[in-house]
Amino acid sequence: MPRYGEETHVKHCYQPVIAILVLLLVSILAAANTPPVASFEIQPSADGSPTTLIFDASASRDPDGAIIVYGWTFGDYTTGSGITKSHTFPSIGKYTIELNVIDNGGASHLISRTIDLAQPIVDQAPLVEPAAVAVPDVVIPYNIPIGNRAGERAPAFSLPNQAGEIVQLADFLGHVVLVEFWSSSCSACQAAMPHLEELRAEFAGRGLVVITITVNRNVDGEWKYLADHGFTQFVALREAGSVDKPTMDAYGVSRIPHALIIDQQGVIRFTGHMNLVQSEDIERYL
Repeated sequence: MPRYGEETHVKHCYQPVIAILVLLLVSILAAANTPPVASFEIQPSADGSPTTLIFDASASRDPDGAIIVYGWTFGDYTTGSGITKSHTFPSIGKYTIELNVIDNGGASHLISRTIDLAQPIVDQAPLVEPAAVAVPDVVIPYNIPIGNRAGERAPAFSLPNQAGEIVQLADFLGHVVLVEFWSSSCSACQAAMPHLEELRAEFAGRGLVVITITVNRNVDGEWKYLADHGFTQFVALREAGSVDKPTMDAYGVSRIPHALIIDQQGVIRFTGHMNLVQSEDIERYL
């Protein structure tokens, strides 16, 4: 017969073992899931508008399950969802379209294609599969606390883009995410933007996502600044409140520019000045 307190002690001894077994089971189940394969076609709109196109992802497939999320990024600060999507671009120009599909097992696949609206869409080269970027399965480390320091899980956010659509940080699980808090009225932010674009261009083909969060009240001026300077491939968002700035507070940001590297599992790996972020800081988490 166990002594007083002995049974409780034994139960506590088994708790870490049970937790490890649960994590192993989740990992095994994730590894057994075959990732989906993203694919899409582009067609002109019925009215013949050169800036409106129809995007169709019905050719995407999942070998052992079902695709539950179709996420679009149109290269003009806007996003969308759904198997088919009609989109009107702000002007004639070149845009990089991305499709990210996620299956019912949590696996993802991202592909991209650059189009030129100055040319008939039917004459442009179709999507080339080698350009596709495979996004690994994600096992979220729930045992890591949420916080704003390196090594902690990044706080969730849901912020509007230029079109007023809500974009969530959770949309990019499986990607390395580089977040930049900035304002065009900040000279240091302006100086850091070319470096941010260099990193995006270097690693976009391997799944890096760059999110800019403007804290300026003049949001229209912010979008114009990005467009005028050719920074059209960022996921450009605005702070939820122009006065209280809740997202900045959640991330412990007191001054701008301020950058964060968030790994594929949603864990903060760097927080600090944008100029301190180098290629090797991104490379190690891809």
